[in-house]
Amino acid sequence: MPRTLRTRDDENRPFLEIRLRGLHLTVQRVPHRLVTLITTVCGAAAGAAWYPR
Repeated sequence: MPRTLRTRDDENRPFLEIRLRGLHLTVQRVPHRLVTLITTVCGAAAGAAWYPR
């Protein structure tokens, strides 16, 4: 039977983990306010780009 690596069920796993050479970025939880801000800005920009047509 192959041996697998598992985390314990009671450990909190990060929402996002990026490892690129020397860079190690870990996001523990979703930043809801940042996601809302990005969505609002992108929606306004798309509306502004579409409106003149």
